[in-house]
Amino acid sequence: MDNTTYIALSRQQALWNQLSVVANNLANVNTTGFKGTDVLFTQYIERVKQNDRTFEDKVAFTHDFGLVRNLAQGAFNYTGNTFDLAIQGEGYFAVQDQNGGVRYTRAGALTVNGEGQLVTQDNRPVLGTNDAPITVPRDVGEILVQGDGSIINQKTAESIGQIKIVRFDDERLLKQVDGTSFVTVPGQQEIVMPNPKIAQGVLEDSNVNGISEMTRLIALNRTYQDVTRMVEEEHERKRKASDLFARQTTA
Repeated sequence: MDNTTYIALSRQQALWNQLSVVANNLANVNTTGFKGTDVLFTQYIERVKQNDRTFEDKVAFTHDFGLVRNLAQGAFNYTGNTFDLAIQGEGYFAVQDQNGGVRYTRAGALTVNGEGQLVTQDNRPVLGTNDAPITVPRDVGEILVQGDGSIINQKTAESIGQIKIVRFDDERLLKQVDGTSFVTVPGQQEIVMPNPKIAQGVLEDSNVNGISEMTRLIALNRTYQDVTRMVEEEHERKRKASDLFARQTTA
């Protein structure tokens, strides 16, 4: 296999990975709190050990070495539901996973489970500023969630708890474990926000632009087909050259 084919295959692999990322973005265009991702590319230079001077001793390969997350805030969607919450600006809800660890999310479509705990849609308890799950009394009346995350029983004016909102010095380091939840990497520390901004009765939509992503998907498909066609044409060129050489040597 020569350099032309190697370069084309590296480009095909990068395009395939990018197609997967764009398809995932499209699949989550209506997922609350979802943050779109994109692929990071770099040029990989390899010195060629051969006498062919076509590439001047160096070949440039396409290398996708990671993902970058779009941290832009999604549009707000008014629902009027008591426990639909959206964080304005930076910050994440801290939730408890099944193993006792902590995950972070901006998906604020919360509810109260059978045990009275405030939980996410996948039944993960939301943590308060005391690092414990928040329990909502069964006989509670109207609930008010204030901007700082304080949960108030409007009938008695009593405080039920306060939702913990955290931020990170570099939130791009957060590791995504599913569509909308993240965990920290070793050495990364959460910073509790003393004055977060929470809106009640509102959800943050995905920040993925469906039209833009669909346009990208079409363009990527076409590019992938072009590279595939180039590989096939190069293979055919070599076959014809080999056949011609064979005929000339036997003539």
